[in-house]
Amino acid sequence: MLKKIFALLFVLALSAGVCSADEAKLKSPSQLKTEKLAAQRGTVGQFIAEDLLGDKKGQLLTTYEKYVDAIAALKQGKLRAVIMDEMPAKRFVNEVEGLAIMDEALSEENYAIGFRKGNTELVSQVNKALSEMKADGTMDKIFAKYLDGDYSSVKPEDIDFNKGAKGGKLFVGTEAGFAPYELRVGSGFIGIDVEMCANIAKKLDRELVIENMNFDALPMAVSTNKVDMICAGITVTDERKENMDFSDNYVIGAKQVAVVRADDYEK
Repeated sequence: MLKKIFALLFVLALSAGVCSADEAKLKSPSQLKTEKLAAQRGTVGQFIAEDLLGDKKGQLLTTYEKYVDAIAALKQGKLRAVIMDEMPAKRFVNEVEGLAIMDEALSEENYAIGFRKGNTELVSQVNKALSEMKADGTMDKIFAKYLDGDYSSVKPEDIDFNKGAKGGKLFVGTEAGFAPYELRVGSGFIGIDVEMCANIAKKLDRELVIENMNFDALPMAVSTNKVDMICAGITVTDERKENMDFSDNYVIGAKQVAVVRADDYEK
């Protein structure tokens, strides 16, 4: 009889746990203020997560060098959500089973190319190139090529880096884990930013050289002249403007979102 009672209590405890788990499912980003979160180090996603968590950020926020590591931790149940840019988030949701994006965006932002503070000549040249690419439809073609989500046929060797250009080399810092903007394929790189910078390099009669590094190392790389500019879906913020100059925006209205486990989200 005693064993039966314990068995019944165990079943009831399991049932209660299931009910409470259902009730605790995420419905709104406001619930994330007391949950374990992750973001890529140095990104706006990290800043948003810090704002959400407030004084609890030291205990509840984990930052990773790569988005893929944060997503792995989410799948393993080590955290409740990853705060990140919408387009890479969509890629992960399409490629990794059991993930979802919360409907409510956390912020909207603009992307631009970053330069060493005071490098006005290069900023002007790049802005002129961007303007021409927008006017002649080049930018639209680049975005259309990648935003449908299927760019498996794109090969690095098909992108013209203008090798041997008379004007020298244009060194561009990026973090090639931010598809569809930049992505390493084999020993090369593809993506919106990569093709945009390749076109800029051609207009400047320079050879594009991609320097791949951690995202949080990019500002220092450009400020110390290790690269000429940085392009990695970089959000324009007042804080960043204090330490670097920016081109004209080439993406307007990009969103920051929360990636969660699909079975933990109730729309």
